[in-house]
Amino acid sequence: MFLPLLLLQGVFLFGVVNSIPISRKLYGEVMSPNYPKPYPNNNISTWDISVPKGYRVKLNFWQFDLEPSEACQYDYVKIKADKKDLGRYCGQVDSTTGNHPRGREFLSTGNRMQLLFHSDFSNEENGIVVSYKGFQAYYQAVDLDECAVEHGIDDGPRCQHSCHNYVGGYFCSCRPGYRLQSDRHSCRVDCSNELFTELSGYLSSPGYPQPYPADLQCNYSIRVEKGLTITLKFLEPFEIDDHQQVRCPYDQLKVQVGRKVIHEFCGTVSPGSVETNSPSVDILFLTDESGFSRGWKIKYSTERIRCPQPVPNDEFTVIKDLQPLYQFEDYFIVKCKTGYNLMQGDEHLKSFTSVCQDDGTWHRPMPRCEIVSCGEPAKLLNGAFEYVTQPDSNNYESSVRYRCKEPYYRMVTNTGRDTYHCSAQGSWKNQDDHKDIPVCLPVCGRPDNPIAEFQRIIGGSDAKPRSFPWQALTVISGRSGGALLGDRWILTAAHTLYPKRQGKSEATQSPEQVAEKVDVFMGHTVVTQLFELGNRPVSKVFVHPDYNATEELNFDGDIALIELQDPVTLGPDMLPICLPELGSVEFYRPGWMGYASGFGVEKNILANKLKYAPIPIADRILCEKWLETRKRNEAPAFTDNMFCAGSPMEGKDTCQGDSGGALTVRDPVTQRWVATGIVSWGIDCGKGYGFYTKVINYLDWIKDVVGKDWASMQVLN
Repeated sequence: MFLPLLLLQGVFLFGVVNSIPISRKLYGEVMSPNYPKPYPNNNISTWDISVPKGYRVKLNFWQFDLEPSEACQYDYVKIKADKKDLGRYCGQVDSTTGNHPRGREFLSTGNRMQLLFHSDFSNEENGIVVSYKGFQAYYQAVDLDECAVEHGIDDGPRCQHSCHNYVGGYFCSCRPGYRLQSDRHSCRVDCSNELFTELSGYLSSPGYPQPYPADLQCNYSIRVEKGLTITLKFLEPFEIDDHQQVRCPYDQLKVQVGRKVIHEFCGTVSPGSVETNSPSVDILFLTDESGFSRGWKIKYSTERIRCPQPVPNDEFTVIKDLQPLYQFEDYFIVKCKTGYNLMQGDEHLKSFTSVCQDDGTWHRPMPRCEIVSCGEPAKLLNGAFEYVTQPDSNNYESSVRYRCKEPYYRMVTNTGRDTYHCSAQGSWKNQDDHKDIPVCLPVCGRPDNPIAEFQRIIGGSDAKPRSFPWQALTVISGRSGGALLGDRWILTAAHTLYPKRQGKSEATQSPEQVAEKVDVFMGHTVVTQLFELGNRPVSKVFVHPDYNATEELNFDGDIALIELQDPVTLGPDMLPICLPELGSVEFYRPGWMGYASGFGVEKNILANKLKYAPIPIADRILCEKWLETRKRNEAPAFTDNMFCAGSPMEGKDTCQGDSGGALTVRDPVTQRWVATGIVSWGIDCGKGYGFYTKVINYLDWIKDVVGKDWASMQVLN
């Protein structure tokens, strides 16, 4: 490569020796002293030319005019490079003596060149003084091909394997499997700690398929993400030095997972494909000091690690969308057949999913399916259930049938179904998919031993057991009566709780204060037996708002309800009375026979046994006329919320202690006993009419008070 020239000017003194160093530039000019004027006599000048390393010096003479002489004895230019003389030159182009350089190029091997100019005492030719101009030369740096054989180092080529020249220098490289050493010249096999992280690739012994070097200790590491597994495929040719009797005594190729060597190979038979089942594999290649085998090459690939095929624990377990193969990050879902629950240990699972982990295991073990148990069926108050299927089995598809304690309770259901099945959801349901169990409601107005003869309470006979099972004995200020409604309510007269003719403080007592004083007894016809059975604790009392205890002659609204703390268990000795249906006015027509019962006064003595008597419904006009014959200050007001019964002629009446008891009639259609009235007031026991609270007028109030218990008081067909 030729570069532009740069003029270098210097000052030279006549008759002296000059040594002129020239800095390392890529080009320059060298001229004899005083050029282009004749050069001086007795002059010795030298030029040391140097260019940067990696370049050679190229010199050309453009002008050359020196005194010619035989063998250039007088004036001359001498050129040296690389410790070698490149010649001595003098003369003119057309001179016959001397050694003119003409168009010759001078080239150094290294980056230095030296010019020496010499002149004697005179410039003469054949005794004639001649003015010789000297010389003008140009040099330039040209690239040195260090990779050429002639430019090698003393003990061999510059590079052990491959040399690559570039302008101004060179570099060395090594064959595959070798590494350039720190001297940048020599190559050495350095195959330790080779790391491969791609998902696929190739690795081989040094120099493959050429014979591998001796004394190798190679370690190739393949590392990929967890959840992947590496497969090694050995390519042909495969050749590792072996021995016929001893397994791999010289050279060895080992496949290692963790600290465990899983394979060791040598010989000439390719191992084919090797599945490592690991994302981390080390390949160790060890050789001794001799051998000419060609080595090996591996193509490695990766795939997601596999998990074992999921297997159900029982015949009721269903694996959704079962796959033939499961790999890392795949999952399976388990469900149970209808009527079975997913279980893991003692835990009931709502759902189950298991994921294949990066170590080839499932993150959750397979669950089991356990038959659904609905537990023991809900107990039916005042009833029971029986197993339709296998006794005492509460598992899926088992069935039970509910029944009530008849004839004192009757079953009521939303759908009319009495059979319930253990559902797949773990609850007992009927055929209409309802969970609510039936209800056993009281059967009202059907005593086991209904009365057949007609007697009167005043002087009447004792009531037979189980004839008036609704009869209650209440005690507060004295003895009074009441009638059972449903299984926790007592119907009575308001004046039994807040009597007339009492002080203001008693008349204004709160219902809570009154409830604490009331005792209720039921379940027998003999008073002493009633007391032995014990009282029924009272929760609350409710008095109709129209009742006024301070108005002595006003019994309007004389109705009250007592709520028991706990429902009573119905049976032959305790059974509720029915309430009249709205519009049942026939029960209040004159002549209709009613029956009164109670533990009231008999012959001025409180009865020890329950008494009863038939009392006909009286004509209202007759009752009003009879009242007119009484003194005004003795007769309370006879309102539309009352009716009268009995006869002044027959002496059929109730008396003290009977107040609050029910006047009952038998419904000719249903044959049930119905409470039409409540014993309220009268004038002289057995000497006139008795006056009763008209129950049918207070049905709405009763319904509001008892709330949800109203259904248990309805007349049942």
